[in-house]
Amino acid sequence: MRIAIDAMGGDHAPEAAVKGALLAVEHYSDLEITLYGDEEQIKPYLDPKHSKIHIHHTMEKVENTDEPARVVRKKKNASMVLMAEAVKNNEADACISAGNTGALMSTGLFKVGRIKGIDRPALSPTLPTIDGKGFLLLDVGANVEAKPNHLMQYAIMGSIYVEKVRGIKNPKVGLLNVGTEDQKGSELVKEAFQLMQSAPVNLLET
Repeated sequence: MRIAIDAMGGDHAPEAAVKGALLAVEHYSDLEITLYGDEEQIKPYLDPKHSKIHIHHTMEKVENTDEPARVVRKKKNASMVLMAEAVKNNEADACISAGNTGALMSTGLFKVGRIKGIDRPALSPTLPTIDGKGFLLLDVGANVEAKPNHLMQYAIMGSIYVEKVRGIKNPKVGLLNVGTEDQKGSELVKEAFQLMQSAPVNLLET
C-alpha cells in the first residue's frame, strides 16, 4: 500500500504528520509513505532508519484562508495538490491531508475524480461510542445542500467502507431525522428514506 500525505496540512504540521507516518510504517509492514512538503521542515522529525518513508519536496502549501475552488488552479505545486496528483497518476493508492477541508474536497474532485455512479463525495469521520466500536457519520459539512439521491449514495458508500475497512459484516445504516416515524422530517429526508429502502444497504429498523 502506497500512501501520499500532505505533510504541511493541519495543526502542528509537519511534526504531527511525520510522527503519524512513523507510527504507521511501524504498525503496517506492507506500507510505504511519501510525505509532500518542505524537506527542511520535515527532516528534523524523520527517523532516517525508515526506508519506507520518502519525501517529495515542495515549498508551496495550501493555507486555511485559501478559497477551495481556486486551489487546484492557483497552487499547482502545493503539497495537497501534488499528493492528489500522485493518486491520479497511480503513484499512490490513497492520499491524506489534515489541512483545508474544502480545498481537500475540491482537489480530490478535480484531480482524483469521482467513483462511477457517485455525484458528490462525503466527509465520513468515525465518532466514538461508549462500547468503543464507534460509528461512521456521513456527511458532516462537505455539502451544504444535498439531494435525496446524494443521501442514498452516502448510505451505500458508508456501508461498503465499514464492511471492507472496519470488517463489520452487513453493517446497519440509519438516516438522521427528527423522529422515527416515516411521516416525520423534511421532504429531503422523507424522499431519501424511500430511496434507501430499495438501496443495497442494511437499513436500521426503528
